[in-house]
Amino acid sequence: MIKRAVCVFFLFFCLFCGVTVRYMSLSENTVAEAVAEQSTATLTVATARGTIYDRNGEPLVNRSRELRLCIAPYPRTVRALSETLSDDMFSPLSERLKSGRPIVTIADDAFPDVRGVLRFHTPVRHGERVYAPHLLGYLNGDESGAVGLELAYDGFLKACEGRLTVTYEINAAGHLLSDKAPAVNDTMANAYAGLVLTLDRDIQQYAERVAEDMLPKGAVLIADAATAEILAAVSAPSFQPDTVGSLLEAEDSPLLDRTLCNYNCGSVFKIVSAAAALESGVSVSRQYTCHGACEVSGVTFHCHNRLGHGVLTMTEAFALSCNCYFIQLIEDIGAERLYQTAVDLGFDRAVIPAENYKTARAVLPSLAALQSSAATLANLSFGQGELLATPYHMIQMLSAVVNDGEMMRPTVVRGRMEVNGDVKENDITPAQTAFSPLTAAILRQLMVAAVAEGATGESAAPANGGAGGKTGTAESGWITENGETVQNWFVGYYPAEAPRYLITVLAEDCNNTKASAATVFNRLCDGLYTLSDGK
Repeated sequence: MIKRAVCVFFLFFCLFCGVTVRYMSLSENTVAEAVAEQSTATLTVATARGTIYDRNGEPLVNRSRELRLCIAPYPRTVRALSETLSDDMFSPLSERLKSGRPIVTIADDAFPDVRGVLRFHTPVRHGERVYAPHLLGYLNGDESGAVGLELAYDGFLKACEGRLTVTYEINAAGHLLSDKAPAVNDTMANAYAGLVLTLDRDIQQYAERVAEDMLPKGAVLIADAATAEILAAVSAPSFQPDTVGSLLEAEDSPLLDRTLCNYNCGSVFKIVSAAAALESGVSVSRQYTCHGACEVSGVTFHCHNRLGHGVLTMTEAFALSCNCYFIQLIEDIGAERLYQTAVDLGFDRAVIPAENYKTARAVLPSLAALQSSAATLANLSFGQGELLATPYHMIQMLSAVVNDGEMMRPTVVRGRMEVNGDVKENDITPAQTAFSPLTAAILRQLMVAAVAEGATGESAAPANGGAGGKTGTAESGWITENGETVQNWFVGYYPAEAPRYLITVLAEDCNNTKASAATVFNRLCDGLYTLSDGK
């Protein structure tokens, strides 16, 4: 019995010793890991998302630099700072350094060069004026994209992130080792990679200046005539990313990107009506006598010239923007032809200028509605009624006019920049045939006539090179204390021969602001002439 008890005791003793040894081994590992973690202190000095560039490689964000200091609380460093800084500058730093840990702070270049203070010039995303802020967008509180291309390409721009960290060694008591230089890990160069836009910074800058001077509310788009790549995108009123918080409830909605919004179109849609008629074989010499008003299914439609234009050809009716001529024209060719032409030009869907970035979907009356109501068809013939579209839809339509009927999708992103500066360009979306080259050539003649002296668009005529275009004044149906809100358009191309630019101008609520889209177009063309000549 005693022998058995001794054996059991010995067995339990061995088990206890084994468990104790194992526990001590694990504890030593845990302590070792904890000591290793506590033997360093790492500070993140700065981070930067991928950069957004214009078509020429000019950065639109991350353009400016600021001085960031990494200050270690070494006694000699604190003493040197107290001797060289004013009390106002030293006191807040001293409070933060009392923790015994290194700190990061922003300073100007005049900050003294003190041992124990590391200096880094790091990029500031929105340090200078940001051009095209509505298109680029801004960041939310966790530095993720909130709107615009910052949101659409958030994952990609984050993947291009650069980071700057400084790691200090500390002793068992938690004090910095002053005899060990901190380790700097700098991958900020990664942020040189990013997104390359189609924008031209010089053209964007000029367009914004014109809008500030002449367009209280509205939008401007300028595109390359050959490709429909957007060279400038302006929404007015504008904003800067560092003012977003104060503008959330601001009057006139400066954070709203009006280039993406639907508006009543008005007579700019007569380009579509003319294209539909020409595709049906109607001659530009077709005549009609305008008496100032016409009646369709018991509904009276007025021309803007209440006295009537008299006998007009299509060229004259287009130049003078005669509603009655186009009502009769579309009545003759029928609803199906007009509807199909509008669809071919994209007026039944959204425009997608970039990945995950699109306009409002245009609103077009259904074919059934047009076939069942002559008045609905009459309204559409000169751009009134249910029809809604965005400035991007107008650029898309213009691209077909200047490219022999081949419609191109407007784009705002050209490709992606690699860290080494190489650009991987996006695939080009194939053009879609909207109408014949002959129809396109005649439309260009009509649009040049609409900018000639005596035409409705004569105030749009530039000083050099001529232009083609079309005015549009649309009743919105919105009634305010100042009367019904009216949207004023001018869409066109410049110069008249061998067009290089497509331009859309929208003056929102022009009956209150007195803005004229045609005069803005004129100013834009003059600036493009100067910029092109300079380049």
